[in-house]
Amino acid sequence: MKTFLSKVLIAACLAVALAGTAFAGDSTDEAGIERAVQNYVSALYDMKPELLDASVSRQLKKVGYMPAEDGSGLAESWMTFDELRELAGHLNKDGMFDPETSAREVTILGHYDLIASVKLDAAWGIDYIHLTKFSGEWMIMNVIWQMRQESK
Repeated sequence: MKTFLSKVLIAACLAVALAGTAFAGDSTDEAGIERAVQNYVSALYDMKPELLDASVSRQLKKVGYMPAEDGSGLAESWMTFDELRELAGHLNKDGMFDPETSAREVTILGHYDLIASVKLDAAWGIDYIHLTKFSGEWMIMNVIWQMRQESK
């Protein structure tokens, strides 16, 4: 019985150690993930849609929740890569976001060899982002976000 428990304990410790290293990844991956997300937020703040080309997949699926125009609650809004690129070209034309001081906090929630999950705290709200490593570069595949709401 002691031998069996010892083997189980060793196996459990090994599994925990391997799981930790699998998700820790290396700093090169973390830098690539950070760069892709910073390109995304900078494209919107700085009105530089070309930054999206190297960091966002053409198959992007983006959905967001913002106050409905009629005041009835939150409205769902879907966006493609082309729509995001068009938006990036004019979103900040009235200066609603200061590119120097607006939030752009990236938290890597986890990553493996080819996939990553990130939380972005930006001026408009919170984005949860999925990325994949495609041809050696980290690319944003999915974004789900919600606009900040005023406290009631």
